[in-house]
Amino acid sequence: MKLSRLLFASAAIAVASSASAADLLTPVPITDSQLFDFEGMYIGGTLGAAWTGSTAGTLGVVVGTNFAITDGIIAGAEFQGDAYFNGGGVTGYDALGLGRIGGFVGDNTLAYVSAGGGLAGGSAVYAIGGGLEMAMTDQLSIRGEVQGLGTWGSTPSVGKANVGLLWHLN
Repeated sequence: MKLSRLLFASAAIAVASSASAADLLTPVPITDSQLFDFEGMYIGGTLGAAWTGSTAGTLGVVVGTNFAITDGIIAGAEFQGDAYFNGGGVTGYDALGLGRIGGFVGDNTLAYVSAGGGLAGGSAVYAIGGGLEMAMTDQLSIRGEVQGLGTWGSTPSVGKANVGLLWHLN
């Protein structure tokens, strides 16, 4: 009798041990990321200021696209066009093609850097800068950005700062 109880207890322990080991092999459920989806195309407008030796206001448009490199890193390409104005009307313009790369600093906030080239007042220029973009709704984000522009081979001669609203088409 004692031997049968011992065998039964041993079998019960073995079955219980193998069941818990099998439980360790079950896959962990995948959950959706809480990060805002900055991927895809977007379009928007900006308002800001430029310093070109004197201060001017800026009014612009933005069109771009982003794609995820990893879960937390976003890259993209963007076109920006700005008109510069003061009390006397439009005083200049710029049209820039930029590459962007950034990373999440919160669930719905992206910090990024940008660089590229284009035209400003009819001259070929480069642009470098960066900013923060924060999701407001499922498709709307707000951003703040600073940039330096300069003719190729020189230091930046124009500084810009703007805020913008972007509509994500995803």
